[in-house]
Amino acid sequence: MILTPAGAWRAVGNMRSRVLEGPLADLRRMPRTAFDTGPGDAGDHGVGRAHGLARAGSVSTYRYAVHPTARLRGSPVVLVSPLGACGVAFDLRRGNSLVEHLVGEGRPVYQVDDEDLVGHGASISPGPADLERWVDEILPHVVRTVSDAHQGAPVHLVGWSIGGLHAVLTAAGHADLPLASVTAIAAPFTLDEVPPVVGARPLAIAAGGPVLATLQTLLALMPLPRLLRALGLGSLDELLTAPLTMIARLDDREFLAQLEAVDDLRALIGDQARFIGTYFRAMVAPEDLEAGRVPVGRRVVDLSDLRRPVLLVAGETDRVVPPRAVRTGTRRLTGADTRLTTAPGGHLGVLVGRAAKNTTWARMCAFFDRHDAPVTVEGSTPTSRRVLRPAQARPRAAVEPLRPTRPPVESDPEDGATAEAPPPRAPARRSSRLPAPKRASRSPRRN
Repeated sequence: MILTPAGAWRAVGNMRSRVLEGPLADLRRMPRTAFDTGPGDAGDHGVGRAHGLARAGSVSTYRYAVHPTARLRGSPVVLVSPLGACGVAFDLRRGNSLVEHLVGEGRPVYQVDDEDLVGHGASISPGPADLERWVDEILPHVVRTVSDAHQGAPVHLVGWSIGGLHAVLTAAGHADLPLASVTAIAAPFTLDEVPPVVGARPLAIAAGGPVLATLQTLLALMPLPRLLRALGLGSLDELLTAPLTMIARLDDREFLAQLEAVDDLRALIGDQARFIGTYFRAMVAPEDLEAGRVPVGRRVVDLSDLRRPVLLVAGETDRVVPPRAVRTGTRRLTGADTRLTTAPGGHLGVLVGRAAKNTTWARMCAFFDRHDAPVTVEGSTPTSRRVLRPAQARPRAAVEPLRPTRPPVESDPEDGATAEAPPPRAPARRSSRLPAPKRASRSPRRN
Protein backbone atom coordinates (compact mmCIF):
# COMPACT_ATOMS: atom_id res chain seq x y z
CA MET A 1 0.00 0.00 0.00
CA ILE A 2 1.54 3.29 -1.15
CA LEU A 3 -0.01 6.53 0.04
CA THR A 4 0.96 10.04 -0.91
CA PRO A 5 1.45 12.57 1.90
CA ALA A 6 -2.01 14.00 1.18
CA GLY A 7 -3.49 10.51 1.13
CA ALA A 8 -1.79 9.63 4.41
CA TRP A 9 -3.22 12.77 6.00
CA ARG A 10 -6.70 11.84 4.79
CA ALA A 11 -6.23 8.31 6.10
CA VAL A 12 -5.31 9.62 9.55
CA GLY A 13 -8.38 11.86 9.51
CA ASN A 14 -10.63 8.97 8.53
CA MET A 15 -9.22 6.76 11.29
CA ARG A 16 -9.65 9.53 13.84
CA SER A 17 -13.28 10.08 12.78
CA ARG A 18 -14.00 6.37 12.85
CA VAL A 19 -12.58 5.93 16.37
CA LEU A 20 -13.88 9.11 17.99
CA GLU A 21 -17.12 9.80 16.11
CA GLY A 22 -18.31 6.33 15.14
CA PRO A 23 -19.24 4.84 11.74
CA LEU A 24 -18.45 6.89 8.65
CA ALA A 25 -21.59 5.76 6.81
CA ASP A 26 -24.89 7.49 7.47
CA LEU A 27 -27.13 4.42 7.79
CA ARG A 28 -30.33 6.29 8.60
CA ARG A 29 -33.17 5.02 6.45
CA MET A 30 -35.29 7.36 4.40
CA PRO A 31 -38.55 8.16 6.23
CA ARG A 32 -41.42 5.90 5.21
CA THR A 33 -44.84 4.85 6.43
CA ALA A 34 -46.75 1.58 6.12
CA PHE A 35 -49.04 1.78 3.10
CA ASP A 36 -50.48 -1.74 2.85
CA THR A 37 -49.79 -5.21 4.25
CA GLY A 38 -50.90 -7.15 1.22
CA PRO A 39 -53.87 -9.37 0.38
CA GLY A 40 -55.23 -11.87 2.86
CA ASP A 41 -57.37 -12.24 5.93
CA ALA A 42 -57.71 -9.39 8.38
CA GLY A 43 -55.17 -9.42 11.16
CA ASP A 44 -55.17 -8.12 14.70
CA HIS A 45 -55.28 -4.49 13.62
CA GLY A 46 -57.86 -4.94 10.88
CA VAL A 47 -55.34 -4.89 8.03
CA GLY A 48 -54.64 -7.65 5.55
CA ARG A 49 -51.96 -10.25 6.17
CA ALA A 50 -49.82 -11.08 3.18
CA HIS A 51 -49.50 -14.51 1.59
CA GLY A 52 -45.77 -14.06 0.99
CA LEU A 53 -42.87 -16.17 2.07
CA ALA A 54 -43.34 -14.93 5.63
CA ARG A 55 -45.02 -17.72 7.53
CA ALA A 56 -44.95 -15.74 10.80
CA GLY A 57 -44.79 -12.12 9.56
CA SER A 58 -45.94 -10.01 6.66
CA VAL A 59 -44.90 -8.74 3.26
CA SER A 60 -45.72 -5.06 3.54
CA THR A 61 -45.75 -2.11 1.19
CA TYR A 62 -44.23 1.16 2.36
CA ARG A 63 -44.54 4.65 0.98
CA TYR A 64 -41.58 6.99 1.26
CA ALA A 65 -42.06 10.56 2.39
CA VAL A 66 -42.04 13.24 -0.27
CA HIS A 67 -38.92 15.37 -0.41
CA PRO A 68 -39.71 18.81 1.05
CA THR A 69 -38.10 20.72 -1.83
CA ALA A 70 -39.15 18.40 -4.67
CA ARG A 71 -42.13 18.83 -6.94
CA LEU A 72 -44.16 15.68 -7.53
CA ARG A 73 -44.03 14.50 -11.11
CA GLY A 74 -44.32 11.33 -13.14
CA SER A 75 -45.91 7.97 -12.46
CA PRO A 76 -45.35 6.19 -9.12
CA VAL A 77 -42.47 3.72 -8.75
CA VAL A 78 -42.80 0.37 -6.93
CA LEU A 79 -39.52 -1.30 -5.85
CA VAL A 80 -39.51 -5.09 -5.47
CA SER A 81 -36.70 -6.57 -3.39
CA PRO A 82 -35.47 -10.16 -3.70
CA LEU A 83 -36.27 -12.83 -1.15
CA GLY A 84 -34.82 -12.14 2.27
CA ALA A 85 -32.90 -9.03 1.18
CA CYS A 86 -35.56 -6.56 2.38
CA GLY A 87 -35.45 -2.97 1.24
CA VAL A 88 -32.04 -2.10 2.65
CA ALA A 89 -30.39 -2.58 -0.76
CA PHE A 90 -32.58 0.12 -2.32
CA ASP A 91 -31.83 2.46 0.60
CA LEU A 92 -28.23 1.52 1.37
CA ARG A 93 -26.97 4.76 2.95
CA ARG A 94 -27.51 8.48 2.76
CA GLY A 95 -25.71 9.92 -0.21
CA ASN A 96 -25.85 6.62 -2.11
CA SER A 97 -29.49 5.53 -1.96
CA LEU A 98 -31.73 4.76 -4.93
CA VAL A 99 -34.76 5.70 -2.84
CA GLU A 100 -33.20 9.03 -1.90
CA HIS A 101 -32.42 9.69 -5.57
CA LEU A 102 -35.95 8.94 -6.79
CA VAL A 103 -37.61 10.90 -3.98
CA GLY A 104 -35.32 13.82 -4.68
CA GLU A 105 -36.54 13.86 -8.28
CA GLY A 106 -40.10 14.21 -7.05
CA ARG A 107 -41.37 10.72 -7.84
CA PRO A 108 -43.80 8.87 -5.55
CA VAL A 109 -41.83 5.81 -4.35
CA TYR A 110 -43.22 2.61 -2.84
CA GLN A 111 -41.47 -0.57 -1.79
CA VAL A 112 -42.51 -4.18 -1.22
CA ASP A 113 -40.63 -5.51 1.80
CA ASP A 114 -40.47 -9.05 3.20
CA GLU A 115 -39.16 -7.70 6.47
CA ASP A 116 -39.96 -10.65 8.70
CA LEU A 117 -37.16 -12.86 7.36
CA VAL A 118 -34.40 -10.31 7.80
CA GLY A 119 -32.31 -10.03 10.91
CA HIS A 120 -34.10 -12.83 12.74
CA GLY A 121 -32.05 -15.80 11.61
CA ALA A 122 -34.90 -17.22 9.54
CA SER A 123 -34.01 -19.54 6.70
CA ILE A 124 -35.55 -19.36 3.24
CA SER A 125 -36.78 -22.46 1.44
CA PRO A 126 -38.67 -21.09 -1.56
CA GLY A 127 -40.59 -23.20 -4.04
CA PRO A 128 -43.16 -22.96 -6.86
CA ALA A 129 -45.88 -22.03 -4.35
CA ASP A 130 -43.95 -18.94 -3.32
CA LEU A 131 -43.51 -17.93 -6.96
CA GLU A 132 -47.27 -18.19 -7.41
CA ARG A 133 -47.93 -16.02 -4.34
CA TRP A 134 -45.66 -13.25 -5.56
CA VAL A 135 -46.75 -13.34 -9.20
CA ASP A 136 -50.50 -13.89 -8.77
CA GLU A 137 -51.28 -12.33 -5.38
CA ILE A 138 -48.75 -9.98 -3.84
CA LEU A 139 -47.50 -7.90 -6.79
CA PRO A 140 -50.87 -7.60 -8.62
CA HIS A 141 -52.46 -6.44 -5.36
CA VAL A 142 -49.70 -3.89 -4.72
CA VAL A 143 -49.77 -2.50 -8.27
CA ARG A 144 -53.54 -2.02 -8.26
CA THR A 145 -53.52 -0.48 -4.78
CA VAL A 146 -50.78 2.03 -5.66
CA SER A 147 -52.49 2.88 -8.95
CA ASP A 148 -55.81 3.51 -7.18
CA ALA A 149 -54.02 5.85 -4.75
CA HIS A 150 -52.89 7.93 -7.75
CA GLN A 151 -56.21 8.20 -9.60
CA GLY A 152 -55.55 5.19 -11.80
CA ALA A 153 -52.12 6.25 -13.00
CA PRO A 154 -49.94 3.40 -14.34
CA VAL A 155 -47.02 2.21 -12.21
CA HIS A 156 -43.32 1.73 -12.94
CA LEU A 157 -42.40 -1.72 -11.53
CA VAL A 158 -38.71 -2.16 -10.61
CA GLY A 159 -37.23 -5.43 -9.36
CA TRP A 160 -33.71 -6.48 -8.45
CA SER A 161 -32.40 -10.06 -8.77
CA ILE A 162 -35.23 -12.47 -7.89
CA GLY A 163 -37.50 -9.46 -7.50
CA GLY A 164 -36.80 -8.59 -11.13
CA LEU A 165 -37.91 -12.03 -12.30
CA HIS A 166 -41.07 -11.71 -10.19
CA ALA A 167 -41.80 -8.32 -11.75
CA VAL A 168 -41.39 -9.62 -15.31
CA LEU A 169 -43.55 -12.70 -14.73
CA THR A 170 -46.24 -10.56 -13.07
CA ALA A 171 -46.39 -8.17 -16.02
CA ALA A 172 -46.46 -11.06 -18.51
CA GLY A 173 -49.15 -12.99 -16.63
CA HIS A 174 -51.47 -10.05 -15.95
CA ALA A 175 -52.06 -7.98 -19.06
CA ASP A 176 -54.74 -5.91 -17.32
CA LEU A 177 -52.43 -4.43 -14.67
CA PRO A 178 -51.94 -0.64 -14.81
CA LEU A 179 -48.23 -0.73 -15.62
CA ALA A 180 -46.26 2.00 -17.33
CA SER A 181 -43.02 -0.01 -17.56
CA VAL A 182 -41.03 -2.88 -16.04
CA THR A 183 -37.35 -2.70 -15.01
CA ALA A 184 -35.38 -5.85 -14.13
CA ILE A 185 -31.92 -5.32 -12.61
CA ALA A 186 -29.54 -8.32 -12.55
CA ALA A 187 -32.40 -10.76 -13.25
CA PRO A 188 -31.51 -13.92 -15.23
CA PHE A 189 -33.48 -15.36 -18.13
CA THR A 190 -31.35 -18.48 -18.30
CA LEU A 191 -29.84 -20.41 -15.40
CA ASP A 192 -27.03 -22.15 -17.26
CA GLU A 193 -24.44 -19.60 -16.14
CA VAL A 194 -25.92 -18.82 -12.72
CA PRO A 195 -23.99 -20.79 -10.05
CA PRO A 196 -26.16 -22.60 -7.48
CA VAL A 197 -23.84 -21.47 -4.68
CA VAL A 198 -21.63 -18.38 -4.87
CA GLY A 199 -18.09 -19.06 -3.68
CA ALA A 200 -15.78 -16.86 -1.66
CA ARG A 201 -13.90 -15.48 -4.67
CA PRO A 202 -16.87 -13.73 -6.36
CA LEU A 203 -17.93 -12.23 -3.05
CA ALA A 204 -14.40 -11.01 -2.41
CA ILE A 205 -14.20 -9.41 -5.85
CA ALA A 206 -17.41 -7.56 -5.10
CA ALA A 207 -16.01 -6.34 -1.78
CA GLY A 208 -12.31 -5.75 -2.30
CA GLY A 209 -11.08 -6.56 -5.79
CA PRO A 210 -9.20 -9.43 -7.48
CA VAL A 211 -6.08 -9.17 -5.27
CA LEU A 212 -8.07 -9.78 -2.12
CA ALA A 213 -9.99 -12.54 -3.88
CA THR A 214 -6.76 -14.33 -4.80
CA LEU A 215 -5.49 -14.06 -1.23
CA GLN A 216 -8.70 -15.50 0.16
CA THR A 217 -8.66 -18.32 -2.38
CA LEU A 218 -5.10 -19.30 -1.42
CA LEU A 219 -5.86 -19.15 2.30
CA ALA A 220 -8.99 -21.21 1.79
CA LEU A 221 -6.78 -24.15 0.78
CA MET A 222 -5.23 -24.21 4.24
CA PRO A 223 -6.88 -25.76 7.30
CA LEU A 224 -7.19 -22.27 8.83
CA PRO A 225 -10.92 -21.89 8.03
CA ARG A 226 -11.69 -25.21 9.75
CA LEU A 227 -9.68 -24.13 12.75
CA LEU A 228 -11.51 -20.81 12.91
CA ARG A 229 -14.90 -22.50 12.70
CA ALA A 230 -13.91 -24.99 15.37
CA LEU A 231 -12.82 -22.20 17.70
CA GLY A 232 -15.94 -20.20 16.97
CA LEU A 233 -13.97 -17.19 15.77
CA GLY A 234 -16.10 -16.55 12.68
CA SER A 235 -15.51 -17.18 9.01
CA LEU A 236 -12.46 -16.29 6.99
CA ASP A 237 -14.41 -13.77 4.94
CA GLU A 238 -15.41 -11.85 8.03
CA LEU A 239 -11.85 -11.73 9.35
CA LEU A 240 -10.11 -10.77 6.11
CA THR A 241 -12.44 -8.95 3.76
CA ALA A 242 -13.17 -5.80 5.74
CA PRO A 243 -9.74 -5.26 7.42
CA LEU A 244 -7.58 -5.80 4.32
CA THR A 245 -9.84 -3.73 2.11
CA MET A 246 -10.01 -0.90 4.63
CA ILE A 247 -6.22 -0.84 4.99
CA ALA A 248 -5.83 -0.57 1.21
CA ARG A 249 -8.27 2.34 0.95
CA LEU A 250 -7.92 4.22 4.21
CA ASP A 251 -7.62 7.54 2.38
CA ASP A 252 -10.97 7.15 0.57
CA ARG A 253 -13.72 8.19 2.98
CA GLU A 254 -16.56 7.44 0.53
CA PHE A 255 -15.23 3.94 -0.08
CA LEU A 256 -14.98 3.25 3.64
CA ALA A 257 -18.54 4.46 4.15
CA GLN A 258 -19.71 2.26 1.28
CA LEU A 259 -17.92 -0.74 2.76
CA GLU A 260 -19.56 -0.15 6.14
CA ALA A 261 -22.99 -0.01 4.51
CA VAL A 262 -22.36 -3.20 2.54
CA ASP A 263 -21.16 -4.96 5.70
CA ASP A 264 -24.34 -3.85 7.45
CA LEU A 265 -26.42 -5.27 4.62
CA ARG A 266 -24.50 -8.56 4.66
CA ALA A 267 -25.05 -8.84 8.40
CA LEU A 268 -28.80 -8.52 7.84
CA ILE A 269 -28.97 -10.98 4.96
CA GLY A 270 -26.51 -13.48 6.38
CA ASP A 271 -25.47 -16.47 4.25
CA GLN A 272 -28.58 -16.20 2.08
CA ALA A 273 -26.67 -14.17 -0.52
CA ARG A 274 -24.60 -17.24 -1.40
CA PHE A 275 -27.66 -19.31 -2.39
CA ILE A 276 -29.35 -17.03 -4.91
CA GLY A 277 -28.84 -19.52 -7.72
CA THR A 278 -30.38 -22.27 -5.60
CA TYR A 279 -33.43 -20.10 -4.91
CA PHE A 280 -33.90 -19.45 -8.63
CA ARG A 281 -33.82 -23.16 -9.42
CA ALA A 282 -36.20 -23.97 -6.56
CA MET A 283 -38.89 -21.69 -7.99
CA VAL A 284 -38.29 -22.02 -11.74
CA ALA A 285 -37.08 -25.05 -13.65
CA PRO A 286 -34.09 -24.11 -15.86
CA GLU A 287 -35.64 -25.72 -18.96
CA ASP A 288 -38.88 -23.77 -18.47
CA LEU A 289 -37.09 -20.45 -18.14
CA GLU A 290 -34.95 -21.36 -21.16
CA ALA A 291 -38.11 -21.93 -23.23
CA GLY A 292 -39.70 -18.71 -21.97
CA ARG A 293 -42.77 -20.53 -20.60
CA VAL A 294 -42.83 -20.64 -16.80
CA PRO A 295 -45.49 -22.60 -14.85
CA VAL A 296 -47.15 -20.38 -12.25
CA GLY A 297 -49.75 -22.28 -10.27
CA ARG A 298 -52.08 -24.09 -12.63
CA ARG A 299 -51.21 -22.05 -15.69
CA VAL A 300 -48.17 -21.27 -17.80
CA VAL A 301 -46.92 -17.70 -18.18
CA ASP A 302 -45.43 -16.98 -21.59
CA LEU A 303 -42.80 -14.24 -21.46
CA SER A 304 -43.63 -13.26 -25.04
CA ASP A 305 -47.06 -12.09 -23.84
CA LEU A 306 -45.54 -9.11 -22.06
CA ARG A 307 -46.60 -5.94 -23.87
CA ARG A 308 -45.16 -3.25 -21.60
CA PRO A 309 -41.84 -1.42 -22.13
CA VAL A 310 -39.01 -3.32 -20.41
CA LEU A 311 -35.56 -2.18 -19.29
CA LEU A 312 -32.97 -4.88 -18.53
CA VAL A 313 -29.85 -3.89 -16.56
CA ALA A 314 -26.79 -6.16 -16.28
CA GLY A 315 -23.67 -5.73 -14.16
CA GLU A 316 -20.39 -5.82 -16.06
CA THR A 317 -18.61 -7.81 -13.32
CA ASP A 318 -21.61 -9.70 -11.97
CA ARG A 319 -20.51 -13.24 -11.05
CA VAL A 320 -23.90 -14.21 -9.61
CA VAL A 321 -26.02 -13.35 -12.66
CA PRO A 322 -23.58 -12.84 -15.56
CA PRO A 323 -24.44 -10.33 -18.30
CA ARG A 324 -25.14 -13.14 -20.79
CA ALA A 325 -27.90 -14.47 -18.53
CA VAL A 326 -29.55 -11.04 -18.55
CA ARG A 327 -29.00 -10.51 -22.27
CA THR A 328 -31.04 -13.65 -23.02
CA GLY A 329 -34.13 -11.71 -21.95
CA THR A 330 -34.09 -9.76 -25.22
CA ARG A 331 -34.80 -13.03 -27.03
CA ARG A 332 -37.52 -14.12 -24.58
CA LEU A 333 -39.49 -10.86 -24.39
CA THR A 334 -40.39 -10.74 -28.07
CA GLY A 335 -43.69 -8.93 -27.57
CA ALA A 336 -42.28 -6.02 -25.54
CA ASP A 337 -40.25 -2.96 -26.37
CA THR A 338 -37.14 -4.23 -24.60
CA ARG A 339 -34.01 -2.19 -23.95
CA LEU A 340 -30.77 -3.65 -22.57
CA THR A 341 -28.04 -1.71 -20.80
CA THR A 342 -24.85 -2.76 -19.04
CA ALA A 343 -23.49 -0.80 -16.09
CA PRO A 344 -20.36 -1.13 -13.93
CA GLY A 345 -20.54 -3.27 -10.81
CA GLY A 346 -21.37 -6.74 -9.59
CA HIS A 347 -24.67 -8.16 -8.46
CA LEU A 348 -25.02 -5.51 -5.74
CA GLY A 349 -22.77 -2.83 -7.20
CA VAL A 350 -24.87 -2.44 -10.35
CA LEU A 351 -27.73 -1.37 -8.09
CA VAL A 352 -26.06 0.66 -5.33
CA GLY A 353 -22.40 0.99 -6.31
CA ARG A 354 -20.73 4.37 -6.19
CA ALA A 355 -20.98 4.62 -9.99
CA ALA A 356 -24.66 3.64 -10.11
CA LYS A 357 -25.92 7.21 -9.79
CA ASN A 358 -24.46 8.22 -13.15
CA THR A 359 -25.13 4.89 -14.89
CA THR A 360 -27.95 2.65 -13.68
CA TRP A 361 -30.02 5.33 -11.95
CA ALA A 362 -29.61 7.92 -14.71
CA ARG A 363 -30.63 5.48 -17.46
CA MET A 364 -33.54 4.18 -15.41
CA CYS A 365 -34.87 7.70 -14.73
CA ALA A 366 -34.58 8.54 -18.43
CA PHE A 367 -36.53 5.35 -19.16
CA PHE A 368 -39.22 6.45 -16.69
CA ASP A 369 -39.47 9.88 -18.28
CA ARG A 370 -39.93 8.30 -21.69
CA HIS A 371 -42.81 6.11 -20.53
CA ASP A 372 -44.52 8.29 -17.94
CA ALA A 373 -48.27 8.61 -18.15
CA PRO A 374 -49.31 11.72 -20.10
CA VAL A 375 -50.34 14.69 -18.04
CA THR A 376 -54.09 14.91 -17.84
CA VAL A 377 -55.92 18.15 -18.55
CA GLU A 378 -59.30 19.35 -17.45
CA GLY A 379 -62.06 17.44 -19.17
CA SER A 380 -59.90 14.48 -20.15
CA THR A 381 -59.42 11.00 -18.74
CA PRO A 382 -56.19 9.80 -17.06
CA THR A 383 -55.41 7.54 -20.02
CA SER A 384 -56.08 10.03 -22.77
CA ARG A 385 -53.29 11.68 -24.69
CA ARG A 386 -54.88 15.05 -25.18
CA VAL A 387 -52.22 17.73 -25.49
CA LEU A 388 -52.71 21.42 -25.04
CA ARG A 389 -51.51 23.29 -28.12
CA PRO A 390 -51.04 27.03 -28.39
CA ALA A 391 -53.82 28.80 -30.23
CA GLN A 392 -52.96 29.67 -33.81
CA ALA A 393 -53.16 33.41 -34.45
CA ARG A 394 -55.11 34.30 -37.60
CA PRO A 395 -53.37 36.67 -40.00
CA ARG A 396 -54.74 40.15 -39.77
CA ALA A 397 -56.36 41.77 -42.82
CA ALA A 398 -54.29 44.46 -44.45
CA VAL A 399 -55.43 47.91 -43.39
CA GLU A 400 -54.88 50.82 -45.75
CA PRO A 401 -53.41 53.95 -44.18
CA LEU A 402 -55.82 56.73 -43.53
CA ARG A 403 -55.77 59.50 -46.13
CA PRO A 404 -56.83 63.09 -45.43
CA THR A 405 -60.32 63.65 -46.88
CA ARG A 406 -61.09 66.82 -48.75
CA PRO A 407 -63.93 68.90 -47.38
CA PRO A 408 -67.14 69.16 -49.45
CA VAL A 409 -67.38 71.84 -52.24
CA GLU A 410 -69.29 74.98 -51.32
CA SER A 411 -71.29 77.04 -53.87
CA ASP A 412 -71.10 80.80 -54.13
CA PRO A 413 -74.67 82.12 -53.99
CA GLU A 414 -73.70 85.30 -55.88
CA ASP A 415 -72.23 84.08 -59.17
CA GLY A 416 -73.40 80.47 -58.99
CA ALA A 417 -69.87 79.15 -59.38
CA THR A 418 -68.47 76.57 -57.15
CA ALA A 419 -65.33 77.17 -55.17
CA GLU A 420 -63.21 74.69 -53.35
CA ALA A 421 -63.02 75.22 -49.65
CA PRO A 422 -59.58 75.95 -48.31
CA PRO A 423 -57.86 73.03 -46.57
CA PRO A 424 -58.47 72.98 -42.84
CA ARG A 425 -55.74 74.36 -40.73
CA ALA A 426 -53.91 72.05 -38.51
CA PRO A 427 -54.63 72.65 -34.87
CA ALA A 428 -52.06 74.67 -33.09
CA ARG A 429 -49.52 72.52 -31.44
CA ARG A 430 -49.26 73.04 -27.75
CA SER A 431 -45.91 73.50 -26.28
CA SER A 432 -44.96 71.12 -23.58
CA ARG A 433 -42.94 73.80 -21.87
CA LEU A 434 -44.34 75.37 -18.76
CA PRO A 435 -44.81 79.17 -18.77
CA ALA A 436 -41.98 81.05 -17.22
CA PRO A 437 -42.69 82.35 -13.73
CA LYS A 438 -43.37 86.08 -13.41
CA ARG A 439 -40.49 88.13 -12.19
CA ALA A 440 -41.11 90.07 -9.01
CA SER A 441 -40.87 93.86 -9.34
CA ARG A 442 -37.98 95.40 -7.55
CA SER A 443 -39.67 98.86 -7.25
CA PRO A 444 -41.19 99.55 -3.82
CA ARG A 445 -44.89 99.65 -3.50
CA ARG A 446 -46.59 102.95 -3.28
CA ASN A 447 -49.26 103.53 -0.76
